[in-house]
Amino acid sequence: MKLFKKTGRSMAVLVMLSVILLGACSEETTPKETTSTGEQLAKIINYELSTRTLTLDEVEWIEESDTDRIKELGLDVEKDLPTGFVIYNETNEESSIKLAEDAEFLLVNQENPSEPRAVDEKEFISYLLAVKGPYYVTVKDEVVVKIEEKYVP
Repeated sequence: MKLFKKTGRSMAVLVMLSVILLGACSEETTPKETTSTGEQLAKIINYELSTRTLTLDEVEWIEESDTDRIKELGLDVEKDLPTGFVIYNETNEESSIKLAEDAEFLLVNQENPSEPRAVDEKEFISYLLAVKGPYYVTVKDEVVVKIEEKYVP
């Protein structure tokens, strides 16, 4: 009986060590190469021409109709949304991301705001000196592939 208890403990220890080792080798803890894709609304804080790097600060567009979000944030519609919307910046955290070589740039068309106008990078950079945003920034495979100015009424 003594031998059985000793062997049982040894087996339990071996099983635990195996679980720990297998867990350490699992896919969840191994860093993966990620390819994030998505669109975010952000203010462009800076654009570093030499490295083609944008510094962004993500923001949120909140309208009067977003009653749940307004309540959640404790906003006062009359005080905080006097124009019917607010560009809300919860964190003021900046992040940097590279710009794709073939990135697309779209600005609000003042003659027809529902149809944005495409511009080249040089014109966009000049425009960016005066208007920091908000812009919809589309990211694919860890680089910005499209920047579109958000229409602000």
